[in-house]
Amino acid sequence: HVLRKVMNCNWKIFWENFNECLHCPGVHKDLSRLVPIYGRGLMGRHDDPEWTRHADNDAPEFSGGLRAGAETWSRDGQAHGPVFANLTSAERAAGQTYVTSLPSMFVVGHVDYIRTVRLVPLGPEQTELVAEWLFSPEALATTDIDNIVAFGTQVLEEDATICEVNQRGLRSLRHTAGVLMPEEYDLHRFHNWVRGRHAALPLQP
Repeated sequence: HVLRKVMNCNWKIFWENFNECLHCPGVHKDLSRLVPIYGRGLMGRHDDPEWTRHADNDAPEFSGGLRAGAETWSRDGQAHGPVFANLTSAERAAGQTYVTSLPSMFVVGHVDYIRTVRLVPLGPEQTELVAEWLFSPEALATTDIDNIVAFGTQVLEEDATICEVNQRGLRSLRHTAGVLMPEEYDLHRFHNWVRGRHAALPLQP
């Protein structure tokens, strides 16, 4: 299955949104129920300023991973086809494994399917998002694809909506600059990556 969507936002705004979860409790309510740590506005255990108090607590709201009983990103949290062989118990518990390739795409491995998301800048305030759900040949005959695709589409639509809100906010005459929160360390890394790429460009005469 392929989803194509034109978002009215700059591609960098999408990546900023991707790299933090402060928006998750308010924007991704269903996802936050599936991945409880997202419901706390955090992406990982060490994002919690008091993480050492919960260092031995493996509950998903502290350790990350899916809620108890869930297996994958789908509407009901259940796998809807064969689970990939040779996954470790940690990979199964996590429910998602991300690989990011700036500036154009990220790939997410779930226990029963792979999802790729590509970004194509169309202009200063427009970006095309192309998402693909990939299943093993064996899964295509039995997998409830709609259950999986509907959930992933919902999350991407929610992200697109909030990114467009952010883009409109940048047009405000009162906007000068933002302040990063401690949880937004990945945004800081992303900003430095963008600066570094610009600095490496040859100077135009």
